Amino acid sequence: MPDKFVSGFVDKGLLLFRNLTYFRQYEDIRRGDPLEGFHRDNPENDVTLSCPKTGRILAKGDFSFLNSTNTDLIFVFCMSRILKDELYKEFETNTCIEITEPLEFTKRVHFSIKKLLSPHKNGLLAGDVNYYRDNAPVGFDVKEPKNLAFAKGNHYEHQKEFRLVFGTTKRAFDLKQQIVVNRSYDFLKEAKNGQPKEKLVKIGCLRDITKVHRI
Repeated sequence: MPDKFVSGFVDKGLLLFRNLTYFRQYEDIRRGDPLEGFHRDNPENDVTLSCPKTGRILAKGDFSFLNSTNTDLIFVFCMSRILKDELYKEFETNTCIEITEPLEFTKRVHFSIKKLLSPHKNGLLAGDVNYYRDNAPVGFDVKEPKNLAFAKGNHYEHQKEFRLVFGTTKRAFDLKQQIVVNRSYDFLKEAKNGQPKEKLVKIGCLRDITKVHRI
């Protein structure tokens, strides 16, 4: 993170969560991804859509199958499992904070999230991001909305991201399914319909479980 935020994080435990819509609208390939909260199944060959009862072919063409969530209502805090010079360069910073006791850190965040108004019943979710190729099988259930908050394209895999996730209101993890025509569907334009939001969560001093690295 930028050096100016280190004191707030270490001394006060200030964590800035942003909703998935923020990252969908963020036009920077290091952090932005219009497919946040989505899984896209985009076969290399044309897709044939047919009626299951009659077998009649309804359409054939370049389609994608989308499973998604309500990205306005899901908030994430993003970290990495690795400490490499490449990430300092990619994110244009000279400072990194190491969490020396991840389980204790997650527990403290969990208690703070419970105090928020209208948190989703799932509470705090924590885990590695699942990277996938949109033209290949995946190793997770794409119809489970909680998994979609941890799904990202494989071109981000070098970041080895670990994230904390929570939803607001009971609609946060509703599943939405679509079939779209690739040539006429603009993911970034669709993302602009959402509302980017952020929540500053304070969990208290973290000096006992952090180590600051600088280059």
